[in-house]
Amino acid sequence: MKFATFAYCFRFIDYLILKNIYIFEKFCHLLYAVSVFRVIRSFLLCGICLVGILANVEGAHIVRKGDTFYSIARANGVSVQSLMSANGISDASKLPVGKRLTIPSKVSQASVSKKVNVSLKATSSPRRSASKSKTVIIDPGHGGRDKGAIWGGVRESDLNLKTAFKVKSYLQRAGYKVVMTRESDRYVSLSQRAAIANRYRNAVFVSIHYNAVRQTWVHGGETFHAGTSASRYLASSLQRNLVSKCSVKNRGIRYGKFSVIHNTNCPAALIECGFMSNSRERSRCNTSSFQDAAARAIVAGIERWDRSY
Repeated sequence: MKFATFAYCFRFIDYLILKNIYIFEKFCHLLYAVSVFRVIRSFLLCGICLVGILANVEGAHIVRKGDTFYSIARANGVSVQSLMSANGISDASKLPVGKRLTIPSKVSQASVSKKVNVSLKATSSPRRSASKSKTVIIDPGHGGRDKGAIWGGVRESDLNLKTAFKVKSYLQRAGYKVVMTRESDRYVSLSQRAAIANRYRNAVFVSIHYNAVRQTWVHGGETFHAGTSASRYLASSLQRNLVSKCSVKNRGIRYGKFSVIHNTNCPAALIECGFMSNSRERSRCNTSSFQDAAARAIVAGIERWDRSY
């Protein structure tokens, strides 16, 4: 009986030892699996970093959130036009995150410095020397017998002209040659406006308007382009600055079938600074401060476009 008891005790002890060994082995296997997982994860992270490094070497760029054609072109010392051309892109407003862009070959830094120094010596205005579109055609919409929209006693033709004069002043300060299609409350036909713009080479055309619709709740700013890549980028640049400087709702850019921008030979856009049909926005648009902000936005948009084209 005692022997049987001892035997059972030894068997139980043996069972406990074997069970603990089994648990220990499982624990060791778990540790091994965790170690392998960590090693694999490290390799994956290294691979991701390597891909990122290789993708962003000179000659390539992976589009990140917040990137624009202008910011990428500026960072790599190339023009927006050459960057878009190298990647077969015609619409500057479409730039998906994660897209790999090919950076066109750049001239050497020494060559760039030499060209800048030469241009600085040749002219007293550095801004104009870097400009491609030295003549800006400003078109205050409507005028004379064509009053445009009239809401709450406010005439669109008046707002357009007031804003245009401010744009002219700021552009001239920046060194641009400015031509206005009208400088008083007089009627100028659409064909005449386009003809004025077509007298000048190396120019850009911006038509200034304020909007109105029957739905009085509609508000915000929008910009129209003529369909070319240069006009689309001009509209995009104007719209971006209008929204940021005037704090208006972004109604975006779109193709517009307006003869005043289609019949011009140079890049052209038509900007709608706000809705006169919306009482709150009309009150803002009728103030000198808003017109000044809109003018600064238009000038900033033109300058940004000019740096790229």
